[in-house]
Amino acid sequence: MRYELLECHGFESAIKATMLSFGTTSFDNFKTTPEDMKRLSNKLAPKDGGHNKFLEQVQYWILIQAPLFWWKEADTYRVGISKSSESTMHKSWKNGLTDENFEGPVFQDTLNNLNNSIREYNSELTTPERKHYLERLIFNNLPDGYLQTRMVNLNAKCLRNIYFQRRNHKLQQWRDFCKWVENLPHGELITAELGSD
Repeated sequence: MRYELLECHGFESAIKATMLSFGTTSFDNFKTTPEDMKRLSNKLAPKDGGHNKFLEQVQYWILIQAPLFWWKEADTYRVGISKSSESTMHKSWKNGLTDENFEGPVFQDTLNNLNNSIREYNSELTTPERKHYLERLIFNNLPDGYLQTRMVNLNAKCLRNIYFQRRNHKLQQWRDFCKWVENLPHGELITAELGSD
């Protein structure tokens, strides 16, 4: 499993907007000091239940390559997240599958059977009806360890939710991802616990 931060934006504007509630910024004076931004963000970040709503406006774009079993669990998070993924058919059905397409080892018989079906699917002699059957056969037998790359756009509040729900998960992939989140820009706000300021 691999992940890479592509971009992070919005922190400064989000915390300035939060300061509107405190009367420290206004339409005519939408500015503040770095010290005040740090103080207020550190104070509010661990206060879930709406007090840390500024985290919703801090956006991350992350490229993630993960096994299908991880993506199935990640799909639990629907609020504050958007994903674009590579096509399984276009990626792996051109040249067949190898062990490198999976998170871990795959039975050789499974790979052989999938690749035989892919070759038949790609043959010019295969009828449309047979192609339709082969599509279903391949998808139904593709192991959950298959690696798929997605570009994910999510906000810091969603990352915070993921972090606290998954940092001690039984899957090592989740624990590793949460450890990586700690080092993101503003990671200290995502992982802040009440009483840690």
